[in-house]
Amino acid sequence: MLRVFACLGLLLVSGAAAAAAQRLVDLRDLETPKVVEIRIDHLGAKPITNRELRAAMHTQVGERFARRFFRADLSMIENLYRSRGYMDVDIVRRRFALDDEGRLHITLKMDAGRQWTVSAVDLEFTGQDSLLAAILRSRLQMGPDEVFRYGEVIADERQLLVWLNSEGFAHAQVSNDVQLDSRRQQAAVSFQVTTGRRMYFGDVSIDDADLQTRRSVLDRQLTFREGELYDPEKLRRTRNNLSRTGLFRSVTLTTPLGASGDSVQPVVLRLRERKFIQLRSRLFVNNNEPGVSGRVQHANFLGRGNRIGVDANLGQPLQGLTFFLTERDLLASTADLTLSAGVTDEWGDTRVFADPQDAGQFDLLINNYSRAKELQLQLGAEETAAQLSRATYDYPSVERLWKLNAALSRRWERSGGLAYASNLTMNWTQSRNRPIAGRVIDFKDGGAATLDDLDSGGNLAYDDNKIPIDDTWVELLANEARALNFELDFQRDTRDNQIAPTHGTFVRTAALYAIELGGSRNRVFDGDVEARNYLRVGERIIWAQAVRGVMTGTLRRESDLPQAYWKKFGGEGSVRGVERDAILAAGGGRGGVVLRSELRFTAGPAGFVLFWDRAGVWRWVSQASWGDMTSGYGGGLRWDFGIPLRLDLGWSGDMKRPEVYVSIGQAF
Repeated sequence: MLRVFACLGLLLVSGAAAAAAQRLVDLRDLETPKVVEIRIDHLGAKPITNRELRAAMHTQVGERFARRFFRADLSMIENLYRSRGYMDVDIVRRRFALDDEGRLHITLKMDAGRQWTVSAVDLEFTGQDSLLAAILRSRLQMGPDEVFRYGEVIADERQLLVWLNSEGFAHAQVSNDVQLDSRRQQAAVSFQVTTGRRMYFGDVSIDDADLQTRRSVLDRQLTFREGELYDPEKLRRTRNNLSRTGLFRSVTLTTPLGASGDSVQPVVLRLRERKFIQLRSRLFVNNNEPGVSGRVQHANFLGRGNRIGVDANLGQPLQGLTFFLTERDLLASTADLTLSAGVTDEWGDTRVFADPQDAGQFDLLINNYSRAKELQLQLGAEETAAQLSRATYDYPSVERLWKLNAALSRRWERSGGLAYASNLTMNWTQSRNRPIAGRVIDFKDGGAATLDDLDSGGNLAYDDNKIPIDDTWVELLANEARALNFELDFQRDTRDNQIAPTHGTFVRTAALYAIELGGSRNRVFDGDVEARNYLRVGERIIWAQAVRGVMTGTLRRESDLPQAYWKKFGGEGSVRGVERDAILAAGGGRGGVVLRSELRFTAGPAGFVLFWDRAGVWRWVSQASWGDMTSGYGGGLRWDFGIPLRLDLGWSGDMKRPEVYVSIGQAF
């Protein structure tokens, strides 16, 4: 027991010593000390927690004190109490103390007083319609003997006005009058309502003589017609429809007063158009050669709100031209139809199995590869062909793609930055994938011809496992396909910015069904799922993550899958630090996974990024394993000078040769 009293005495003595070490000061004498404590005591009831009160203050523990902010903090606290009905709130004491290190301790003592109530609620109606007055009274939420909260008074006033407007009273007026009785601690509330005449939509006039957009385009966006009962909600939807067209910098709808006694409400539409001729370009640099992409577009073709233009790419890995035309709000369906046609060349790598059943390939290998010749001599042509079927050719290739495309797309926007988009696409494609003449094929026999007695000691052309690509090999390995493709994809987007997001998520799913024309007439099924997430983990740090999975297959034999549907990863857009399309599977990848992660540090317009990417591609999904995947890692710099510029250096494996990426915007 004595020990307990001794501990209590020690605590009291140490508390008194700490209090003695603090020096009381006046608010006027404070400069900018660091705040280490904000203590709030309560005299009587404690209707609001200290956490809520501190959250309402600009002054915070750990920051420097500022007198101008603190005075506003006191008003904020009092208003917070009054919003809960404590109209007599009083801050009875403010104490400021500096400790021996010059740090500030603030103590506030609150007296909430008694909670006020509503003594009466009245409605003063100007007009003869008693039924309308009764309806308005029934819509009031506040009633006698309830806790008085001025916020509820404002809410009732707004609700009455919104309802009157929706019933056609375009020029209705609603105001409130509050009488406070401090002796009884009560408030009497009355609303004054003037309805005016019930209005109907009249003619819509446009306040812009130089408007290029046709009137028919504007009329399609209107959600009301002349003679309909006035409703401001229809004006709001019309304004949103016009804004979503992307044709205007600003959209304003006004409802001026008409002639006295007239029930027709005219509407004036003020529009400021954007510049319709648009030119965009993008320079990118990789380890192969620099490239440039661009778009020339007219965003309001013939004044009908349609887009027409051309996309162009020059350099590797993508080069070509695509012409497009977009018809907006097809058949008043709020969906856009885009028709496009183009041809592109795409450089990459291809890895295929040898096909010794092809007489041309078999003869070339037998005549130019010593071990194949020995196999034929000892085992015969049939066994040699079986052995060579495990060999692979790995070579640089270029795919030429002709494409006719029709895409029906629609976008929905919700509150809070949530957006949905859906695309239904049908296209005809003709592709031709061929080796690049003058380069070499990396030939691997895949374990064939490993018998101990096969040692010819020859020195034929292919013995170094390098096959020069001549016209014969181009013809042998060229792959052509024609197909009719149907694709449906759906997107959900909550990102705050599509170029450089700082928070939110992006999810995309896509499914494709292709009918191969000519040849084996196979059917191809393809699925693609991608998710991205952006999380702010610090004031200047953002963690970005992305995962993507792909899978494809055919209705008939898997070996008949056209090369245009083979899965490849590597390079920009998947795994940085790895050459473009270097992550692939011999004979064509049917499934793959990509993981990407970035830590982004920002300081004003500058930024620094650390990234790690990993991906794998497999001929059969059952072969998928973490150990077979390839990683890329590195860092980069960002600089935003109106255009966000990106420079990344990536490595993979031994880190001997970095891959360089220069582009615009974040990597994902």
